[in-house]
Amino acid sequence: MNNLPISPDNALPIPAPLGLMELFIILTFIIHILFVNFTVSLVTGAVGLEIAGKIKKSAFLDKMAKSCSFHASIHKSIAVVMGVAPLLIISVIYTQYFYSSTILIGKIWISVIPLLIIAFLLLYLYKFTWDKWQNKKALHILVGFAAMLILLYIPLIFIVNITSMLYPDKWGEVQGFFPSLLYYPQIWQRYLHFILASLATGGFYVFLFYAYKSRKKGSLEDYEQSLKLFGAKVSLWITVVQLIAGFILLFAFKPEVRMLFMGEDLLLTTLLMLSIVLTIILCVFLFLAGYKDSFKSFVLSAAVFVLIVGIMGWIRHEVRETYLSPYFDEFPRTEQSLELEK
Repeated sequence: MNNLPISPDNALPIPAPLGLMELFIILTFIIHILFVNFTVSLVTGAVGLEIAGKIKKSAFLDKMAKSCSFHASIHKSIAVVMGVAPLLIISVIYTQYFYSSTILIGKIWISVIPLLIIAFLLLYLYKFTWDKWQNKKALHILVGFAAMLILLYIPLIFIVNITSMLYPDKWGEVQGFFPSLLYYPQIWQRYLHFILASLATGGFYVFLFYAYKSRKKGSLEDYEQSLKLFGAKVSLWITVVQLIAGFILLFAFKPEVRMLFMGEDLLLTTLLMLSIVLTIILCVFLFLAGYKDSFKSFVLSAAVFVLIVGIMGWIRHEVRETYLSPYFDEFPRTEQSLELEK
């Protein structure tokens, strides 16, 4: 490993116990990615429903789409704010790897900021011109579609960055964002997993929101009731597909890492099996929610969903640690000051 382009860690020590920082990165990332999922899925849902409404000339579908756009405009800002903490923490505890992978994609990484600004402005335009542009539906849909494409593109930048940091041995072979898309393993499998997770999570959010509103108010408008059941059904069937996508991602791992999740490591295997079993249970509750409109399934599915999200966040961290652990012996993290070491 002496010839690997990995720089020594920052001389400044990690400002807290490593275990605590790892806990924080799991928790903060989970919160951040949930709001990212909500935003991406709700924007996609709004554009899709609006297109369907225009094709079918349905004001009912248009109301459903408008509701999705309203929720998306709320969650987008929260997603960005909640992304600050995990971004700072990963730059502290994986400095040698994260900064190197960031430099390799260069300008594309910097472009995230103007892209987010443009996407936010388009979303505001999309939301506040909904009624004014009823006679300009094609233009209105185009604005929403442009915002959606940007929001689908930005996560791919992060996925390339986070994936390439796991392969220091490949850094000298490829540089730049676009070449990396086809070079590093896992990128498209991770992206598929992210998109499906976003759609499933967004559908689940819509179901939970309107189920709670129904419980509180006692009734919903017709389009809200339809949106609630639609959300549960979308979440159900996308989650079923996500089970397959999860295995596709698993088999994109290095064989030695993959086998840890398939029996060679008790903790990792247990986490994987728990996530699969809980996902199947969630599908059952979502079926009852979407096709039987059961409030009990609302409560149970919410509890199972929280468990799944927590386990998946933990698994994500363990995958990163497993990939980088061979490099930590020769390129250790600075966990205490030099004075204390002496």
